[in-house]
Amino acid sequence: MSAIPTRVLRSAFRPTADLSRAGRGTGPIVDRRIARAVDSISMKRLLEQAAPRSLREEFLSTYAEWIRACRATPVTGLDAFSARYFVNGVTQAYDIFFYEHKDRRFRTLQGEYPYVRLSVPDWAHVEADELRPNDALVMSTPFYADGSVPPGYRALLDRCSELGVPVMIDAAYFGTCHGTRFDYGHPAIEMVSFSLSKAFAVQSFRIGILFSKRTLPYLEEIQTQASYYNRVGAYVGLTLMRQFSADFMPSAYRDAQRRVCAQLDVIPSRCVMLANLHDDDRRFDTILEDPRFEKPVLPPGVRRRVCISAYLGAAGSYLRRLARRVFGKPG
Repeated sequence: MSAIPTRVLRSAFRPTADLSRAGRGTGPIVDRRIARAVDSISMKRLLEQAAPRSLREEFLSTYAEWIRACRATPVTGLDAFSARYFVNGVTQAYDIFFYEHKDRRFRTLQGEYPYVRLSVPDWAHVEADELRPNDALVMSTPFYADGSVPPGYRALLDRCSELGVPVMIDAAYFGTCHGTRFDYGHPAIEMVSFSLSKAFAVQSFRIGILFSKRTLPYLEEIQTQASYYNRVGAYVGLTLMRQFSADFMPSAYRDAQRRVCAQLDVIPSRCVMLANLHDDDRRFDTILEDPRFEKPVLPPGVRRRVCISAYLGAAGSYLRRLARRVFGKPG
């Protein structure tokens, strides 16, 4: 008698679970301790702070140290970047990179954050066509599909270096990942950008940092000389980074991620917000459908994924409570 394939057994005995809270995107985990810290921030104290230039400099230096101190996903290579700027999340860093290389064709991996294809008309997946000297590459590391290092990372960077293709790294998931290392020291990498949106669920405050290997004159003038940047975001980010390390979220939620994944019969990823699916699992097909795009094609070895943040975090919007307390607005 022939053995029953494992995938058939798994499908037959898959646990009954509430799948309604799984998501297609990447909503952050709302942690009550971080929520209370945000609630405690005073706009009055922000306005009484030191000069805006000092706040920016403190934010940038604290953010760099916050990254370097991480143990869950150690980072190397940032010393190669001589310039640092406040950005309104990694999304603004994309726009800066697009502007810097507006005459190039932009490339992105399959399974990536879709902002490239939403923003520029001239783009192509790396897997669809060979790299050319007039290309520019955007790559998420931690990878958008699983929080790990993207497939073929080093070889792809080597090829970019040979062709003179500039690379921007999207590190938006940093602070939510575990069990791997990220090296940003390759000579092909021109920019690396981080955000606190995922780590602290403060996406509405737009808090990010851009590391660049060369000075960007327009950002120097507007931020360094005119002190024109998101002062509220910088103050909120500085306050949170002083209280919560980059290891906080993976340390607090890694065990819970495993438990939820066992209950849902999915695979824990390197990112606590995400779970990867078994190849035969069709239960999430409706949730994962996106009418804006064709069915995604993933690189070899990369599985489909769902967001499980809603199973892990606290309910309710602390941003609404903060607005009510600071500005006297109804919540």
